[in-house]
Amino acid sequence: MIESVIPSLAALPSLGLFFVIILTSYIFEDGAIALAAFVAVQSLLAWPMALFAIFVGIASGDTILYLLGHYARRYRGLRARLLTVKGVRDARHLLRRHPFLNLFLIRFIPGLRTVTYSLSGFLSIPIGTFLLSVGIATATWTGLIFWGAFEIDRSTWLAEQQLTGWAFMIAVVVLVIINRLLRRRARPKLTKESV
Repeated sequence: MIESVIPSLAALPSLGLFFVIILTSYIFEDGAIALAAFVAVQSLLAWPMALFAIFVGIASGDTILYLLGHYARRYRGLRARLLTVKGVRDARHLLRRHPFLNLFLIRFIPGLRTVTYSLSGFLSIPIGTFLLSVGIATATWTGLIFWGAFEIDRSTWLAEQQLTGWAFMIAVVVLVIINRLLRRRARPKLTKESV
């Protein structure tokens, strides 16, 4: 089926698919997770290699955000401005109070990862805590997605009805829709008082 949908993926060597998944995760994380699960289920890439590729892509992207925040501290004007904003002060309190738990939970709330992971670096949250939390959360999230993909693939009813491909597409669409809805709900609403 994948040969008819995305012929270029079937022609790529395993190492090429590995790097395509990593690069895709920098642009569209949930799509990259679905891609990794799909190529693993289609046996175009061994599932441990696909799982490792998506883990490397997500964890390295999160670490880059942390490092960008860390290096942003060098700019005195930015540091002075950010540390006086009430929302940043509140986030600093939460991140320093329970850094592991909060960073772990942020992985599952779309729209907050970029800001929170950058802010973690800016606020000098210990890199070990950050990496451990992000690593465990990423492994959990990608593991759940892979489990779902393999359950879809193993379903004899879907296979008999020739609906496996449709089930994959519906699962990806549902994942994207949920991501977008949660992202909208997670964004703070600007009011005259907050400006």
